[in-house]
Amino acid sequence: MKQSDRRTTFVVNPYAGAGMAGRRWAARESMLREHFPLGEILFTRAAGDATHIAKDAVERGQDYIIAVGGDGTVHEVVNGLMLAELPEPKYKPKPILGIWPAGRGSDFARGVGIPGDPAMALELLVAGKAQSVDIGFIQCRDEGGKQVERYFLNAVDFGIGAVVCERLTKKPWFMPGRPTYLWQTVRTLLTFRNPTVSFASDDHPLVTKKIITVVIANNAYFGGGMCIAPDARVNDGELDLVVVGDLRRFEAIRRLGETFSGNRILHPDVHYSRCKRLEARSESKVLLEADGELVGHLPATLELAERRLKIVVGTAVGSPSRNR
Repeated sequence: MKQSDRRTTFVVNPYAGAGMAGRRWAARESMLREHFPLGEILFTRAAGDATHIAKDAVERGQDYIIAVGGDGTVHEVVNGLMLAELPEPKYKPKPILGIWPAGRGSDFARGVGIPGDPAMALELLVAGKAQSVDIGFIQCRDEGGKQVERYFLNAVDFGIGAVVCERLTKKPWFMPGRPTYLWQTVRTLLTFRNPTVSFASDDHPLVTKKIITVVIANNAYFGGGMCIAPDARVNDGELDLVVVGDLRRFEAIRRLGETFSGNRILHPDVHYSRCKRLEARSESKVLLEADGELVGHLPATLELAERRLKIVVGTAVGSPSRNR
């Protein structure tokens, strides 16, 4: 079946990219109608809408769900797909996810070779092949102490990255892109105090240490283009764990800036490993974000769900040889 022949739903976040997605939607809609004349277009209006729209679309029998927005929109759509109860017959597979990048960071799209150019991305959606990818599952706590359960596709971090995410959430008018993330990271570092956290991955013993951030990555990029986990691949059956330890402010700024080169951070207190499960806790309040969305705070448990979703990607995402 051609992608354009599928029962297609476009989940459009007009507020993505500081509103640029909405301002440019008229031109995009005319482009997609040429290839998806029967596709339905549904707009989000508030946080959580994309999850509800995607879930409902799946349960109505749609089999191709396309997220138009940034990482946050994709995050919500993924949760809608995973939470949906499939219609009869029960053996019907979950729908395919497509991504049309239109957001502030679009880090997941960058990592799997989905181009930012609308025409090229649309061409990929029409002709691209879906590949099975891993996703992650989080259990943590919200402000009131209630347990939160969420799936993630790109990356999770707790520490300074989540505080930056909280700042950006409160100021959605900021222009999208790398400068915004860098500026907010620098501003946050001026007052951020590295928390002490305890965490254990897989069967390894518990580690307690001061950190500036811990990233659990399913993909290489986060934070508006930071290549925080250069070896991460979305279908390798493991999550990449990056622990950035008790770095001082200016050292942290310099080292985090190095990630834009696509290389590992070379520092004795920055450690890379891999895992399928991570448990973390702290006596202080440590925020946690997933795919650029503030989710809650520690304690948290993260687990890998191997090849649970089919996504149209731009490049082969097979596991390369790793320099470990």
